Amino acid sequence: MRLTFDPMFLVWTAGPIVVCLGSLKILQVVRKRSPRRAPFTQRLERTPGGTLLGRIDELSEAITLQAVSLAMLPVVVYAGYITHLHVSGRRADYVSLGLLAAAVLAGVAYFLYTILKMIKLRRALRLGYIGELTVGQGLNRMMLEGYRVYHDFPAEGFNIDHIIVGPKGVFAIETKTRSKPVTADRQADATVTYDGRMLHFPTGSSHEIIDQAKHHGKWLARWLSQAVGEPLTVRAIVALPGWLVKRTSPEGPPVVNPKQFTSLFEHIPPRPMSPETMARVVHQLDQRCIDIPTESLLDD
Repeated sequence: MRLTFDPMFLVWTAGPIVVCLGSLKILQVVRKRSPRRAPFTQRLERTPGGTLLGRIDELSEAITLQAVSLAMLPVVVYAGYITHLHVSGRRADYVSLGLLAAAVLAGVAYFLYTILKMIKLRRALRLGYIGELTVGQGLNRMMLEGYRVYHDFPAEGFNIDHIIVGPKGVFAIETKTRSKPVTADRQADATVTYDGRMLHFPTGSSHEIIDQAKHHGKWLARWLSQAVGEPLTVRAIVALPGWLVKRTSPEGPPVVNPKQFTSLFEHIPPRPMSPETMARVVHQLDQRCIDIPTESLLDD
């Protein structure tokens, strides 16, 4: 018997997949556009790691969609193929079955790869979020010492993790969370050496962290100076939650474990501002950081 390819085979097998994925997307859009109004109108202040938390939520939703698609794929393709045979009056042939198996395997491989990639990214984002939350909670205690504390400050294409303003001046804190290796020497696993230019972790060295902290501090100093109308200095600090920092040089910005914040600000040289300047700085930071609409928190 001569085997021929029927174009309707693609309609009956691929069509249900498109319809199912399209229905899930439409449901997602409709749910987000459901009319509702919060009982309060004030905007909320940004929280530690707020941007990362939003990305984690988006990834979790995407992973769920991909997992549903993965589970549906074999069933939908099989149901479509059986329906096609019934409607057309044809019998199953090796060409169609081979194409069907190849399509299902390719789809399963694609969804599995995408899901695993997203899960890996979500795990990294969660680690970063926990780090920012840890540092943020440590900095919040500085409010008892007269400091104003801001988190997740939106800049130009990036966010400054934390900003504090108070008796010793203005500081931009960059949080970096890295996992530790697991060896017999637990103390060595948790120690990072800082030479004023680079951070030397047990698994490698990095100067990007220091460079990024300096860049954020310079940007904030430039932006605040323009906003308040007088030159201001912003000092950068790097926070490494969970790490023991061994410093070998006095050069470079401070790099500390969040547990050292109290000691750091006790000994850091002051660069005080006048009460009027501090009030203008706080006003500018408030305008930028108290910007979360309460309605956005109602989105599912």
